[in-house]
Amino acid sequence: MLIIVEKLVAERTFGMSNKALATELNTTEANICRDLKILEVRKWVDRGSDGRWHLTPMFGGFAGQIMKGFQTAKLRLSEEEARFASEMQ
Repeated sequence: MLIIVEKLVAERTFGMSNKALATELNTTEANICRDLKILEVRKWVDRGSDGRWHLTPMFGGFAGQIMKGFQTAKLRLSEEEARFASEMQ
């Protein structure tokens, strides 16, 4: 399923059809439909009016959440470093 997400990231502007995904991934359209249904239920993908699949803004929000996590960790590390440095003096 993650390979489908990777393909949709690569084709984020126009999206991809079931057939195109199946061809790219050397699998059946039935397999693609099954996997896309799971991703759709999780609101990671959405089917456009043109029948092509696209990643949703919700999926894109994961990147923002990851960045916030990195920033929080970086801040905590800086605080720990400052405390350690002050105790060393």
